[in-house]
Amino acid sequence: MHQPPPLHDPVLRLGHAPLTWQELFRRSRTPLRVDIDPEAARRVTVSWETVTRVAQQRPVYGRTTGVGANRTVHLDTSDSEKDLSLLRSHGTGSGRWLPSRMVRAGLLARLNQLLQGGSGMHPDIIPALEDTLASDELPRVHAFGAIGTGDLSSFGEVALGLMGESELSGGSLIRRWWPHEGDALPFLSTNAMTTAQAALLAGRLHAWLSCYEKVAALSFLAVGGSSETFAPQLDRARPHRGQLTVAERLRTLLQGEDHEPRRVQDSYGFRALPAVAGAFQQTLDRLGEVLDIELNAASENPFVSLEASDVFHNANFHTMELALALDQTKLALSGVGHLSLARLGDLSNPGMTGLQPFLAQGNPGDSGIMVLEYNAAAALSRLRAAAQPASLGSVVISRGTEDHASFSTQAVEQLTQCLDAAETVLACELVACVRALVLQGRAPAADSDLGSFFDSLQPLRAAQAPGDRSLSDDIAQATRHLHLLSADED
Repeated sequence: MHQPPPLHDPVLRLGHAPLTWQELFRRSRTPLRVDIDPEAARRVTVSWETVTRVAQQRPVYGRTTGVGANRTVHLDTSDSEKDLSLLRSHGTGSGRWLPSRMVRAGLLARLNQLLQGGSGMHPDIIPALEDTLASDELPRVHAFGAIGTGDLSSFGEVALGLMGESELSGGSLIRRWWPHEGDALPFLSTNAMTTAQAALLAGRLHAWLSCYEKVAALSFLAVGGSSETFAPQLDRARPHRGQLTVAERLRTLLQGEDHEPRRVQDSYGFRALPAVAGAFQQTLDRLGEVLDIELNAASENPFVSLEASDVFHNANFHTMELALALDQTKLALSGVGHLSLARLGDLSNPGMTGLQPFLAQGNPGDSGIMVLEYNAAAALSRLRAAAQPASLGSVVISRGTEDHASFSTQAVEQLTQCLDAAETVLACELVACVRALVLQGRAPAADSDLGSFFDSLQPLRAAQAPGDRSLSDDIAQATRHLHLLSADED
């Protein structure tokens, strides 16, 4: 049943200022209360009044006609059953259930979109979504069914949950909303669930990159790298925005670390770090820009223009921009993953660390961390396979009336797989660089961010012992540590 959010959780104001993807990421963890701006509520009412009037004058898709290939079928606008039929038929998903946080994020995104006043839905939907967001019982939504041209199946299932026709996540049936005439299509005509999932993933990716830079900095200390590659003079020579950001963060992480470089210049795993990780940072920035637009867009078809007091048929629910941003992020993530594997190779090289080959500690010829490279390479192979551009797909459905798709929903799924694999690659590097630093008897400055990160790795530091042994538990522990940081960090 309805559970209020924690008392310390402030009310989220919607409809007055844009909702950012970062705010959605933060606020989707737990039930939340929202406060609707009065002007936004007025927009919703005027939008409903406008489309009701226009539908009496000319055909409006989905309100006076069928949908998809049935767009030529004229419908009786007084027949309320047509909306129920549309919601019930489209509430058809497959695969696993989405976790509550994703569903909550999708509902928050959809509510914010509706407040833009472009849907023509009856205002009753707003308090229904408010009440649902404040509850710990949410509609159950399957993971699969969308192809980047609107989250029809997801919001069909959401609608059935709001109507009390399907069980909520806690097993109960609660009717919070019942569709008015013409409400069905505008509720379904949205990309909010895919956009919300991408926003949650963006939060993980930003936090993972922060971990990545810290692990790379530890490896840098272990091999005695040259800090020339992070020099601000290089920033001015090639001022890509992402590269400037990453180089500055690496300079800050390594500030105060006293060491002499062991080589005139390092291998690409270190020397190309600002350029490659900077490109990844820049793709994340672009992804964030796209997400912010989608979260605050009136992406419905038909679109109700309050400015023109008219209705426009369109395909603003189509998410090609999002698909391309996600595809680019996957490719950039593959690049930084390759650098992690390269640094792992350097950590195995006695010429780089001054230690035994493969950081072995026992008898001559021991394998040490040798098989970490195999595990990282296997994970990187999974990453590469999942990084194939989803936007290259094509489809023709609904009797030929819908003959293109972005497959942004699939791109989100692929990028999730890429990040899971990237966590394994980075975990292998983390196990190796911690071992190298322990064997060298050195650690980052205790009063620094890098030192705090190193301190949090005490279980890995304590696991060092002479002789060869299985490192499976070490990889699992490092992976869990990185996953928790990237999943929960704000």
